[in-house]
Amino acid sequence: MSNKGGVGKTTVAVNLAYALMKDYEVGILDADIHGPNVPKMLGIENEKPAAAEDKILPIKTKNLYVMSVGFLTEESNQPIIWRGPLKTKLLGQFISDVKWPELDFLIVDLPPGTGDETITVMQLLKENSFSVVVSTPQEVSMIDSEKAIEVSKKFGIPVIGLVENMSGEIFGSGKIEKFAKDNGINFLGRIELDKTITESSNNGKPFVSENNKPSEEFNKIVEKITGQLMR
Repeated sequence: MSNKGGVGKTTVAVNLAYALMKDYEVGILDADIHGPNVPKMLGIENEKPAAAEDKILPIKTKNLYVMSVGFLTEESNQPIIWRGPLKTKLLGQFISDVKWPELDFLIVDLPPGTGDETITVMQLLKENSFSVVVSTPQEVSMIDSEKAIEVSKKFGIPVIGLVENMSGEIFGSGKIEKFAKDNGINFLGRIELDKTITESSNNGKPFVSENNKPSEEFNKIVEKITGQLMR
């Protein structure tokens, strides 16, 4: 989560799920109703879910189980024009009416903001849940990240830590680490702005699946996250 759009939450969520599936049973729930990008980033945007025993079957790609409203629209450019109650109902169905296998991790890609989707997910999945907050080094992004942290606290969901995304010469570097240190929050690491990441997302292949510098750095973040959870 981050409370701000365009900071790379989906990139982090998809690559986190992809990295974890090497050793664990993992699912990823795309909770962004209006901008569901998880299917595109996994290269499965044309898949359609089936049903079995009155349950929706998640799409399986390699060893990863995926559910997104992006699978349910007829066209990729079809907008979802819904008010709160419909979004709340759909997310409830994605959690309780999808035939998820016995998972070790369910990664939830939350949309920007702290509205209906975020509240619904946090209420339904409060038990055994943790937050990873993603921010770019820009001050405006950091301010919104503070709000995400506060929302997580209000629902009693521990924040595992902060990720600084798009770090480097353009947006700066180090501000999120300082913010985390000043506020007693674990700093998970930084992901530098790299065209490899953009190309991988556009091609529907998580960058963590390749042997490259971003992958090496991201795997360190994954190790810190699992290290926090396995204590």
